[in-house]
Amino acid sequence: MNKKLIILLATIAAIILFGIFLGVFYSLLPGHNPPNKEACESVGGQWSEEQSFCLLSYKESGEACIDGGQCKSGVCFPPLLTEEQKNNLNNGPLKNIVGTCYPDELITGCVEQVIMGTLSKESMCLD
Repeated sequence: MNKKLIILLATIAAIILFGIFLGVFYSLLPGHNPPNKEACESVGGQWSEEQSFCLLSYKESGEACIDGGQCKSGVCFPPLLTEEQKNNLNNGPLKNIVGTCYPDELITGCVEQVIMGTLSKESMCLD
């Protein structure tokens, strides 16, 4: 076999395996697998008593959310901010923000988002 083809196939396999690893690691993070009822409900999930497991919802576009992990699109879009909120955002992140799930078809480039109920300059695509 051609040496370049072997290197290309090995690179593709490594990228695929790395992607699988990252997906598993990401799903195990506490924010995506809340450990108790209170944490589960704080991210909009439903706690299953018999399985001791958090059932996170995957909401449709336009439904209320506090994190993109709740949405089918993966993006929780922030609400329109008041002038006071815009000014406060310059001083630091805003907490307890409820957004709406963003439509899949509109996701391009940097999309403003609410992350774990928090809105920051970074999540708003601001410098």
